Amino acid sequence: MASGKLGKPSWSAGLTASTDVRIATMAANARGRTRGPYKTANGRPRIRSTGDFLPLPESIEPDYVYLLGMYLGDGYVVRVNRSWAFRVYLDSTQTRIIERCRAALVRMRPDNKIGLVVKKEGVTVVRSYGELWPCLFPQHGPGRKHERRIALEDWQRALVMKHPQLFLRGLIESDGCRFDRIVDGKAYPAYEFTNRSADILELFTWACGLLGISYTRSSAVDVSIARRRDVSLLDEFIGPKT
Repeated sequence: MASGKLGKPSWSAGLTASTDVRIATMAANARGRTRGPYKTANGRPRIRSTGDFLPLPESIEPDYVYLLGMYLGDGYVVRVNRSWAFRVYLDSTQTRIIERCRAALVRMRPDNKIGLVVKKEGVTVVRSYGELWPCLFPQHGPGRKHERRIALEDWQRALVMKHPQLFLRGLIESDGCRFDRIVDGKAYPAYEFTNRSADILELFTWACGLLGISYTRSSAVDVSIARRRDVSLLDEFIGPKT
């Protein structure tokens, strides 16, 4: 039943845009408002599509590259109701890393809801909800990362090549460690990155190569960095996990 009367349409009557001129007008106006650029109440741009967001604004490229490393290490993207959640699982004792991850998310997506959830056994989940996470991290998918192909898009590789230190930092702070090797009673610092995905291990060693860092494959799931020069280089932008 079509209606041309003024006033609010009766949604409970089952009217639609095809049967009520007021609903059709509201829908048309709404579609017009959802064409970018979008602004929130505080004046920040609100992004609603991948095309509006890529290429990434240069100001947030470093945060994105760091979070990409975090995601490949111990993070994932999952559908939650009508939105998406980006989550990184971190050791609750590593308060500075937790805050660094949270701050990067805030700078990247200031309008998203971001929070910390402390789970059992000393794990803190840093999470952010939003519509664009599957577009920003196209490596997401069903199942575990080591059970599916993980490859960076060309635009992601270009960003990592600009900020390889931040990519390595994200990987090591999520799924690696700095420790002391004891040789003849002496302690020698070293780094190790552990991941069950051969693709992610390859990305880690590729980033090491960008910085001229030597490494060894100590096992099928581990990459070790032990030479004094290379450890000193990593210490300049990573250091112990705290």
